[in-house]
Amino acid sequence: MDFDQQFLLKLKNGNKKAFEALFLSTYESLCDYSVSITESKEDSEGAIQDVFASIWQSRSTLDTTVNIKAFLYKSVKNRSLDICRHKDVRQKYQDQIKALYQSTEPGDTNTTVRLIKRVREEVENLPEGVKMVYLLHRRDGLTYNEIAQVLGISVKTVESRMTKALKMLRTNLEKEMDLKLLPLLAIFLP
Repeated sequence: MDFDQQFLLKLKNGNKKAFEALFLSTYESLCDYSVSITESKEDSEGAIQDVFASIWQSRSTLDTTVNIKAFLYKSVKNRSLDICRHKDVRQKYQDQIKALYQSTEPGDTNTTVRLIKRVREEVENLPEGVKMVYLLHRRDGLTYNEIAQVLGISVKTVESRMTKALKMLRTNLEKEMDLKLLPLLAIFLP
């Protein structure tokens, strides 16, 4: 067993010093790499924290034969790209909401605000496992695979919980929909 495998075995067994050593020895280079993708130190730090949190949470299933540095760079790259994509999507939605507010009449704005509040209320009323999947995907921007890893469930379970969340939200919110607000609802329930 070589040094990397021994190190990964310690990490897999929950050795916090091994985890800390991995973090400290790779953080700067991973941060530089991530900044080259996200063009933001803050986003890069978030990406790296997400990757290390995921590693720690799923350490018991860690493959001790993997090249850990290659794995870290690939994970940071994927998370950084996810952050960039989600920033683009978020900006598009913010532009849509802004356009919606500008195109509505004064009374319609109150309706929009009420709908947003209702969506949030309905999300809070979802069953806990369903709500967690919905929020991790829609609010935090995690992929189904990432959610499965974080929660320790299968991707199929993530898919079924997301389907259930969307169905419940659509059913509960359909009654309150106004045609002018359809684009806003589509933001929350694509």
